[in-house]
Amino acid sequence: MKKMMEKYMNRLLIALLGMATMSSCKDDEGTEPGNDSNPNIVLYQYAVESPNDPDNDSAIRIAVNNKTSEIYYLAELTANVSGHGATDEAYADYVVSNGTKVTTTADVNNGGNYADVVVTGMKGEYTISAVAVSGNKKAIAKKTFVGLEWIDVANGTYNFSDRAQRRLGVGKSVATTLQYLKTNETKYRFKNIYGAGHSLILIKTDKTGTDDNDALLFYRVENQTTPFSYSTYGTVSVRDLGYWQDDDSFAYDPKYGCFEYTDKLKRHFTITIQYHVSAGNLGYGTDKFVPD
Repeated sequence: MKKMMEKYMNRLLIALLGMATMSSCKDDEGTEPGNDSNPNIVLYQYAVESPNDPDNDSAIRIAVNNKTSEIYYLAELTANVSGHGATDEAYADYVVSNGTKVTTTADVNNGGNYADVVVTGMKGEYTISAVAVSGNKKAIAKKTFVGLEWIDVANGTYNFSDRAQRRLGVGKSVATTLQYLKTNETKYRFKNIYGAGHSLILIKTDKTGTDDNDALLFYRVENQTTPFSYSTYGTVSVRDLGYWQDDDSFAYDPKYGCFEYTDKLKRHFTITIQYHVSAGNLGYGTDKFVPD
């Protein structure tokens, strides 16, 4: 009797395990790229590379399972999303109707398919949504991106020092636009002086002064990378001399600092910066900005 009971319990346990396994497999269907059930979608977000602008552009990989027959994506201001669908289901329909359809590439490593897109020109908080479609079934995934909005101050010519030309390999000058950040009016940039998507950032201070030419307002240049490398030493970075010497007096000295003329030569800039790599110093030079 005892042996019969043990056999019965073992059979019951095996049956229960089998049912749990089947249920688990059913729950997992469509959640992996290679499974065929409902459509499934995952978004991966990356920083863009030149010539795109990392301030306003975002790279997105859309990964779907092989049940998915179509993919659509849409980027819009987050504030507008709720007005286009109270639920994910409703908003998925909106994306399909108003978004961009993309073609996919087979993912040989992970199964399923993917599409890579770059969303450009975003200023403010955006929601990037993508929808996978299979028949009348849809799956939606979202990412957010906060694009920076820069306000134009002046167009002009940025003139590089001899040091910059030697260390960075840039030309003598480049047309640029001086801008400030809408959400932080102390943050300025000379747009794209190092190439598309690569600007020089300056922070406006409240420090003033004078030289033989005019009244001055000082700016700081915090350490920042450029897209250039020097010999075998790797990426070249720039910073003002105050950060280099760990002595703010250099930053507010007209001979060594970064400043804007504020009276007769308004909007003219003098920018003295150091070039360096991980191995050490590459010297410093003085650039000039002349407004149109």
